[in-house]
Formats: sequence, C-alpha cells, structure tokens
Amino acid sequence: MEVRILHVVLSLGTGGLENGIVNIINRSDSSKYLIDVVCLRELGELSDRITNDNTRIIFNPEKSSNLLGAINLIRQINDQHNYHIIHTHGWATMLAGYFATLFNNSSIIINGEHGTLYYHTWRQRVIQKFLFNRMKLNLSVSSALIQEISKKFTVKTNRFKAILNGVDTDKFIPCKESKNRLRDELQISKDTFVIGTVGRLVEVKNFPSLLKAFSLVKQQIPNSKLVLAGDGPDKQSLVDLSLELGITDDVLFLGRREDIADVLNIYDIFVLPSFREGLSNTILEAMSAGLPVVVTKVGGSPEIVIEGSTGYLFEVDDIKRLSEILVSLYEDNYLISNISNNSRQHVLDNYTLSKMVHNYESVYHELVKEQKGNT
Repeated sequence: MEVRILHVVLSLGTGGLENGIVNIINRSDSSKYLIDVVCLRELGELSDRITNDNTRIIFNPEKSSNLLGAINLIRQINDQHNYHIIHTHGWATMLAGYFATLFNNSSIIINGEHGTLYYHTWRQRVIQKFLFNRMKLNLSVSSALIQEISKKFTVKTNRFKAILNGVDTDKFIPCKESKNRLRDELQISKDTFVIGTVGRLVEVKNFPSLLKAFSLVKQQIPNSKLVLAGDGPDKQSLVDLSLELGITDDVLFLGRREDIADVLNIYDIFVLPSFREGLSNTILEAMSAGLPVVVTKVGGSPEIVIEGSTGYLFEVDDIKRLSEILVSLYEDNYLISNISNNSRQHVLDNYTLSKMVHNYESVYHELVKEQKGNT
C-alpha cells in the first residue's frame, strides 16, 4: 500500500527544518511513500534539491497570502490527492492544517516541532496548547525540546514523540584533499589553527560571544583564525565587532556557501554558541566530518555531544570557558585526533540519514495502520 503524505511548511528556504524535509523526501522508499510539499509563504531555494520525481512541490502565493487562503489551499490540495497524513511543521502551519482538515475524517494530522517556539503572548500559548492536543501526534527533534514544550505550554509529554535528526555520512566526511584545496584558496596556511562555525548570522546563533572568545584565544594562539560560513542580517554588526576587538585580520566571513561539506574540512574545531537549538543538523554534520564540536548546553545538544569524547558543552555566553576549551584542544593534538574519530563514529552509529528516514516512515506506517484498524 502506498502511503500519501503532505508536508505543510512556510517555505523550503535554508534551514534545518527544511533540510530535514528534503532529506526525508529524497531518501524515502518511493514505491511505498508518496510525499508532497505545500509552501505557504515562499518556495525557497532548497526546493531545487528535491530529487524525488514523484514529489509535487506546491506554491500558490495568491491562495496562501493569509490564514484563510492557506486553509483553503491545503483543503483543495487534500481534496484532490486524498492524503493519508498531513504533516505540519510549526504553529502557523499547524493552525492552517488543523482548520483545513477539521471536517475531513480520512486524513491524519500530525505536527513537527524543530526548536523555534513562540510563547511570548498568552494567545500564542493558549492556541498552541489547544492545537498540540488536537494533533494525532506531535513529533520533536529531541527529548529536551519535548520537555521544554510541555513546560511552556502545559501539555502532557505523551502527546509527543522524539525523532532525532540524521546526517548524510557519505557527503559529510573527513577529506584532506578538500582541506588542502580550500585552505590554499582562502590563503590559510597548513599550520594555522582554524576555529570554524556554520549558520545564519542572526541573533539566536549568538556569534558575538564566539568573536569575543576568539579574541581571548588569539592572545594565546597567534597562528589561529576564525572562519564563519553563512550570511544574514547580523553580518555588519559582527564585522564591526571584530574590528572593535582588534581581530579583523584573522576573522573570515565566507558568506553563504553551497559547499559546506568541503568547508568543514578546513576547520580544526567546530563551535556553535547558540542561545537555543532544537537538535542542530550543523553539529551532526561537523561531527560526521570528524570534527570535535564545542557547543552551548542548549536544546538537544547534550543528547548528541558526549562530554570529553565527541566534544564539549559550555553554558551560553561563558566566553572564558569557551576560550579555555579551545586552547586546551590546541595544546593536545592527540586529544583532537581521538575526539575526531569518536565524533565520526558516534554519528555513524546513531545519526545516519537512513536511520532518521526509517524512523519517520515507521511513524507514518503505524499511524495509517492504526487508523485502518479503527475503521
């Protein structure tokens, strides 16, 4: 039996949520699962990465420019294709999806939460609590996120199930050839100690704290550089801060890159100083590339980083501790080598794309099987 699934997203723009959906679509068994996507806000650049020929990508700005239009669009698409499962992602799509399927008893509606929560007003909290309780199932990328949602929205944890992210371990690999080639292109010498990160240059990623920590590292490791891959609205303020800290000559802003798997290979250490995360694909990609990861103790990060074995955790904005960890790693090549091997193996054992896709397919299959058993 073919299971028909419709993902409802705001867009397929660059992001962990969107990247995960693309991976699920491309890696799913197309003989058993037909997976379509409707984008409500914009199409997004990641739509070009969908290679599954059976997948329809639907975007109609005239019909989804507001909530009522989005509801009608989802309803019309579902009437045409009669999906077994409507899978929304985040509270705006959950709201539209709920009303679109309110009088459709044949479709199962589930929601996925990926780390960005909206709970600052009582209306947001009340509406989302109502919606969480109306979903057949709520999926989350980490157990920590489930606990956070339960606390903030006073929802029982048994309404949720965690499916951890997965990474393409054939794409994100240690590669000396890529390392040497890109270091030559960027005029980074072989003996330079490179601290790197990847991500949108936005407030939640807290990159100012990384710049400040690097300014301390630079005092002890003169032959070090900081490399940031990504773009965003905070770029100019970060450039200004690097100038203020006197580290401009040793900070490289690469901008948005399509070759992140190669870029990771020029790093010696990967750092992510975020204020919050769900379960970061970027951390998993860095680990798959054989990098020690040094990340804040937020969201699902403690679930994937083994302290002292695959990397290190530090408290948000603890600049002193971050700089100490980086210096200690620089001073112990054996430790770096050992952690690098552990990181790669940890991902191979636990966080492959095939395992993630299998877990999603199992949920879809069980939900449809359960519904058929009840009819």
